[in-house]
This record gives sequence, structure tokens and C-alpha cells, in this order.
Amino acid sequence: MRATDAAKPAIPKSGPLSLETSVVTLSGIGPKRAAALAERGIATVRDLIFHLPSRYQDWRHLTPLGALVPGTTATVEAELGGIAERPMRGAPWRRLASGWLSSGAIRVRVVWFNLPGYMRGKLPSGERVLAHGRVTETAEGNIELVQPEIHLLSAGTPPPVRPYYNLPAGMSQRVFAGITRSALGEVEQQVGSSIPREVHHDFLPVAQALAGLHQPSADADPDVLNAERSREHLSLAFDELFAFELALSLERERAAQRPGIAIEGGAPKTGAWLASLPFRLTGAQERAIGEISADLKRPTQMNRMLLGDVGSGKTLVAFWAAVSAIGSGYQVAMMAPTELLAEQHHATFQRLCGNLGIPAALLTGKVQGRARATLLRGLNSGAVPIVFGTQAIIQERVRVKGLGLGIIDEQHRFGVFDRAKLKALGAGANLLMMTATPIPRSLALSLFANLNISFLDELPPGRTPVETLIFSEADLDRVEQIVRGELVAGHRAYYVLPRIDAPDEEMRSVAAAAERLRRSTFRDYRVEVMHGRMNAADKERVMARFRDGAVQVLVATTVVEVGIDVPEATVIAIIAAERYGLAQLHQLRGRVGRGSAAARCCLVASGEADEPARERLGLMTTCTTGTQVAEADLKLRGPGDLLGARQTGALPLRFVHLVRDDRLIYRSRELAEGWLRKDPDLQGPSSAGAREAIRRMLSLGFSLGDVG
Repeated sequence: MRATDAAKPAIPKSGPLSLETSVVTLSGIGPKRAAALAERGIATVRDLIFHLPSRYQDWRHLTPLGALVPGTTATVEAELGGIAERPMRGAPWRRLASGWLSSGAIRVRVVWFNLPGYMRGKLPSGERVLAHGRVTETAEGNIELVQPEIHLLSAGTPPPVRPYYNLPAGMSQRVFAGITRSALGEVEQQVGSSIPREVHHDFLPVAQALAGLHQPSADADPDVLNAERSREHLSLAFDELFAFELALSLERERAAQRPGIAIEGGAPKTGAWLASLPFRLTGAQERAIGEISADLKRPTQMNRMLLGDVGSGKTLVAFWAAVSAIGSGYQVAMMAPTELLAEQHHATFQRLCGNLGIPAALLTGKVQGRARATLLRGLNSGAVPIVFGTQAIIQERVRVKGLGLGIIDEQHRFGVFDRAKLKALGAGANLLMMTATPIPRSLALSLFANLNISFLDELPPGRTPVETLIFSEADLDRVEQIVRGELVAGHRAYYVLPRIDAPDEEMRSVAAAAERLRRSTFRDYRVEVMHGRMNAADKERVMARFRDGAVQVLVATTVVEVGIDVPEATVIAIIAAERYGLAQLHQLRGRVGRGSAAARCCLVASGEADEPARERLGLMTTCTTGTQVAEADLKLRGPGDLLGARQTGALPLRFVHLVRDDRLIYRSRELAEGWLRKDPDLQGPSSAGAREAIRRMLSLGFSLGDVG
């Protein structure tokens, strides 16, 4: 419960405020509160004013006390009285408070559970108040207002639309809002925009947008504010996007001038190799090879992303680029996130390219002693034309004499410094990155505008989509029979669960599910587990046993999302599937169907899954490609973590919603490119705000050269 009363404006304890002033200097925020706010990312006045409300409530519409409807949220005007506080039964350290709201002859009970310590003994009994809270009905049929917020009418009229913030426990919404508004008033002249005044647009200045969000006007629509579709929200997003697109455009221009290694002499070797393959390339693969070939022939560095669905043939395209570089006399390094994946690429290269007589080396943490020393000498002398490996490739002692091409698989699994280190192994070396993360084409083109992108949007001939089936938890026996049928046919199976251990729920955790499956349905088969608490060596050992057939059923968490090819794996059962996003479900589904046999994905919804969650799972039965899944997931999740970029801090877009703002993305890119034609180096006085915005992006660890 939060009782509001007249608030004193927050002022600095000493001296004028700046955007970089620590919040601990503000009146009302001591060291303890400052430490709690810092954990929420609020350390400076800039952080404070850009910490936007998470929701808004409308206090303008009053409901008569006698017209309250259970299940709704309402605001009433009444007299508060009869306040009593007592320890809660069974939890004496928690306080239960109750009282009555009265209006004429009508009385409604009010209840606060776990009354905060700073409010105990301070409830305003006998005062005329506005109360805003949830309406419930007791078993006896009595109406109650639960956990209401109280505003004393003696303190004046409350804001008509009230902002609410995500705050540390025990911090008053009223106090925080007052401090924020006061601080913004002090520094609003310092809050600049990235958009030059000469650029025509219809958005608000940043300071005005912030003021409107922290203190909405009397005619503001709380539904629009809560949907983050207000003019104020869009103005902040546009300002952010303009700076971002400027940064990408600058990097694209600089990359076009960056000297690189031109590779154009490998055509005879690549032509002979392609002719020797026992299958034909897809049209998408041929198109990607043409795009990469054009890049490699230029005297500037290639920075290309190969974006394709699971099984679309990205590795083959990467091998073509590798053979082309080697045929021109250069060395190649291909880096993967796990030892097993590096080993798989090494083995696949030897199988597909063995007739070319190209020695291929493998460098992982397992390679030690004399073998490692010999390999390092070969890389340093140029005797090793291609090396496959993990991050061991970019360790301090590794030297590559003539690196012409670096290839990174599952590029989102590596940090920006890893990518930079790989490029640094060879001056001017070209870079090819690969990812199977589902990303809509339009979004990829906008947000990775500093990279060239090749899309692999076809599956090889004969590769059929994985059949996806939806089950409820009550159908687990049916799922197990489907899995058993695949095992009897000599195939292998994955089970994916949301938790590592939860002994009271036998099919919700890896440990409990594995034990049950070993005891019953799959007692004739080898069942092993894999999860994030295991060290890397143990995980790789289990995965290798599964690949080699010593294990037939692998029960795991989502650590199997990115893994090696196991053509014999034909079925995956994902328990409590509603807990995952569509893109993640698609990645998991991609673990099966790598061979010629038909494959199935069983999505099992838990008992807690509501109807919208089941409908969302149903999309997986119709969305069979990564592009389809990405579009559906983006519409459902909004800005989220679809790209995986927010998880790594690669995209400094705080206010942008990727679905809502698709037009803003294109518009900001158009205006940014137009401005750069007027001020190519952003050195003019009108570009000062843009320079500062880009500087802040860089200070937050955003690397212009590593958006991908």
C-alpha cells in the first residue's frame, strides 16, 4: 500500500546538476537507495531521467462505491476509517492491515497484505481519499478493495494519469516520480537530440518527450502509453534510431575504404570441386557463392553474413569460399563455438574436399604438447592451409602467416572481441560469418546495414520439413510411444526439459525425466543427460556418445539448441514447450531431420499453458522455415531478444520496438544517409548531438564493426 501526500521537489544536495551527476547527490536518495538503484542500472541523472515508467494508470474515472465489479480495477472517492493492523497468521513478521471505505450508507472493506514497514501506523484513518485498487469478492459475497493505493484529497488533485516504475523494494513511487521530474527540470537544457535541426521530422525534442512520459498531460491516453505507441515513445525511438543508422552508414563507408585481400585465382580449384560433389547446389547457394565471389575479388575487406535456416547448406558455401582462398595461395581459419562442432566441420571438409589434397588441421583445447607445437609451426610457416577450431584459434601464441579468410560459425555465440581477434590474425583478411538464428529479411537488412548479407532461403532437394505435432501433458504416453517407435527403427531421440532438477515434477526436469524413462519406456536403451551445470568436457563427451550411437536417448535442457549433426536423430520431444519462444523452438526442432529419414518434433504443452500459449504453439505446425518462424515470433514478442543481440549488448537500442517501429527504421536510415551526404564526417556544428549519441554507443561497448 502506498499513501500519497504532498511531495517536496527533489533538489540537489549541493551544486548544479549535470547529466553525469551521481544520483546519490539528489535530495531524497541516500547511499543505500543509490546502491539499490545502481543495481537497476540507475547511477547518474541521465540514467534516472531515461528510466521510463513501466505502466500507467488512469485516475480520472471514478466508480461509485456501490457499483464496484469483482475482477476489475477501480478508483473510488470515499472516507477511509476503521484502520487496524495485525501480524499475519503463520507469518508474524508480515503485517495485515484492513479498514473501511465509506460513502453515505455504503461501506467497502479495504485490505493490504504484507504492509511495508515504512507505512505501518501511518494509514490516514478518518481522511477523505481517492483509492485505486483491485476489486474482489469474498466467499461470503462481500466486496473488497485489495492493495489499494491511497491519495489524500487534502494534498490536492492527483495526476490524472499516473506513471509507475520498476523500482527496488521499499522505494516509494511518489518519491521516485518527484525526484525524477525535479531532476529533469534541472537538466532539460542539457538533454540534446541526435537529429540536427535542419532534418525535417514530426517528432518531439528528447527533453519534451521525457517530460511527457514522466508526467503525462491531462488528456493523455493511458492505453496508448501502456502500448508504448505515444508520440513521446516514438520520438525517443526515432532519435535513437537516427544515431544508430548514422553509425552503421559511417561504418559501411569506412569499410568500403578499408584495404583487404583480393582473392580471384581459385576458380579452377573451386570449379573442379563443385563438379565433383554428389549433389547439385540450390539456387540460393549459387546466389550466395556469386555474392561472396564478387566480394572476394575486391581490394577491400569482405564483411559478409551468411544467414540461412538449419540444413540450408551454409557450411558448403563456406567451404567454397575456403577452397577459393586456398586456391589463391592464402590460408583459412574457421572458428566454431564448441569442440564437437569444430570436429564436425573438420571431418565434413575432409569428406567433401578430400579429393583436392588440401591438408586440414584441427586446433582445440584437446590438442596439446608436441602435436600442438607442430600445428602452430605449420600455421606460422604457411604449411597448414586451413585450420578448424574453437577460440583456441585466437589465443595469444597462434600466428597465421597468410590468412586470407576467417569464417565464424554461429557468430552470435562469440563476442565482438573474439571476432576482432580472428580478423587480426591476418591484415586485411576477409570475414564470413554464419548464423541459423531466425531473423526476418527486412529486419536483417535494416539492423545489419553495415554488413553484406547472403540469404539461404531454400532447402537442398530431398530434405523434407520436420513434422511438428502438439500434445498436452496428459498425452505423454503417446509421445513416448512415438519416440520408442523411432528407437526400434534404429534411430535416436532428444528430450528437452525446462529445468535441471525438480524432484516433485517427474516430467519437468532433466534429472527426474531421465530417471523415469530409464525405469520404464526406454529401459532397453541407453539414456543420458546433458545440461548447463556440466562442464564443457562432460557435455562434449555425452554429445559424442550420442553422435556415435552409444547413447540412444539424450535428455537435456536447451544446451542442445546449437549442436552437431546427428543424422540418426529423428525425433525430439520438448516438454513444457510453451515456455520457449518460437525462434528457440525452431532451433531445437532443427536438431532432427538432418538425415534422409522423416523426422518429428513433439511439442508438449504443460497443464499451466493457457489458450493463447497453445495457439502460439500451433503456429509451429504451419511455420516450417526459419523466415516464417521469425516473422511470427517478432509479431508475438516485439523487441524481445529475437536477434540474440540484446543478450550480448550488440544493439544499443533501448526504446526501439522492432515490429512497431519498422517504418521508423527505414525512415531513420533514409534521413541518416541524407544527412551524411551534407556532412560526411559529422564534423559540422549541427552534428554535435549525433556525434555525442554515437560516442555514448561506443562507451557502452557497442562496436560499429561488429553489429553482426
